[in-house]
Amino acid sequence: MSKSENLRRMGFDKLAFLVLLLLGILIAKIVISSRTSFALSDSIALKGTGLEVAMPLSENWKRLSNDFKFENNEFRLTAVLRISNDSAISASWRYSLLMAKVDPNERFNEIAASMQGHIETFGADNFGQFTFDHARIGSEKAVLFIGTTVLPNDRILTLEVVQQGTGIELAEKVFKSLLASVKYNPDNSFAKGVQFLGNFKKSFLSELPNSDLSEQMVSDYYRIKDAGGNPIGFTTDTINYNADSDNNLPLTSASLLFYSPSSDTFAEHSLFQSDIKLSEFDWTINQGFMLTNRQQRIIIQLRAGVLTIEKSGRFEQLPFSDIMVPDSLFDLVVADFLKSDFDTIYLETLQTDGRIAPVILSRIKSTETAALPERSAAQADYFGAITSNQKMYFDGRGRLVSADIQGNISYRLERTTRASVLSDFPQWLDKIQQIEQYQNKKNPRSK
Repeated sequence: MSKSENLRRMGFDKLAFLVLLLLGILIAKIVISSRTSFALSDSIALKGTGLEVAMPLSENWKRLSNDFKFENNEFRLTAVLRISNDSAISASWRYSLLMAKVDPNERFNEIAASMQGHIETFGADNFGQFTFDHARIGSEKAVLFIGTTVLPNDRILTLEVVQQGTGIELAEKVFKSLLASVKYNPDNSFAKGVQFLGNFKKSFLSELPNSDLSEQMVSDYYRIKDAGGNPIGFTTDTINYNADSDNNLPLTSASLLFYSPSSDTFAEHSLFQSDIKLSEFDWTINQGFMLTNRQQRIIIQLRAGVLTIEKSGRFEQLPFSDIMVPDSLFDLVVADFLKSDFDTIYLETLQTDGRIAPVILSRIKSTETAALPERSAAQADYFGAITSNQKMYFDGRGRLVSADIQGNISYRLERTTRASVLSDFPQWLDKIQQIEQYQNKKNPRSK
């Protein structure tokens, strides 16, 4: 082979190598482009609140849930894009129930410190319907784009887009597109819930001094049955009003719950005392878990719009909003809701363990009888880890007759008599008598 032929062959080899290299780069760009391109999804509504947002939409973006999920006093919606083994982008919406308003710059500085990073850019700009305070925070491991705004219902909405590895331009594009997608409809169940609770406090609670509760205590007894109709516990509730109470909390609600399915046995004694504006209350809950032989006391107090929750020796303070109602008054709230003109409302219930449980309350149809008149049934759909669905049936006096509870554990409540409860659970006579004889004694917290 001549020298010139060798040179030509080497030239062809180099050209082929160059073509293969360019083809590889082109294919890589096509793959990366296909994996990093995105469109926006249709609006995703947070039920009851009037809020709608969008998420990135493509086969490479993996949404962790189809709808908002409630956990730790906030609703979350997250999607993740895996670009390569060491590169990824996540986008998360967070809707907080707590109204604590922190200066955005202060919040951004706290986040930067927790990331061991620094704020690269920050500002406040209009995106769609809202003005968002936003920042770009960089660290060695990731870059965070964060935007926050206060919605018309005073709840805080936050978007966090986190970028690791490559894809910083895409992350910023996703961030700005999602901020612009936010919509808010003022005609929503949250707004109706605020209006309803305002009416409840002004009309129902303020009329208690002139009601039958000022003359006598109302007591109800309920048997708890499992899906097979077997008795597995009971609950008894009493409520009365005493204008001469020595702690200026004249409304008293006391309850005793005993629940013993095959898996565990649980008992709870609750004592709730409030003023008629629901602006101050003391609530003491004693719980016993027989399987683990564990007992705990929870004390919840409302003063000056702030909830103080004492549990297991720890204190937590939360704002008490105009959409919140203690669970000890929930039956009264539902009964009053059935007398109102509202069909669906959103509420946030304060549970006996100190958690906040959002709930959608709506009317449902029931067969009209003498005991169950028209408009006597309601359904409560809870968010989060507690009971997911509860159907409640009331008589003409607005007192609970029965309830069907569906969730991790399903059971039924049926109103019964004191004698019937004691025939099944005679060991609880002393505790039941304590509940019945209670007449606005001082709350154990004051002792």
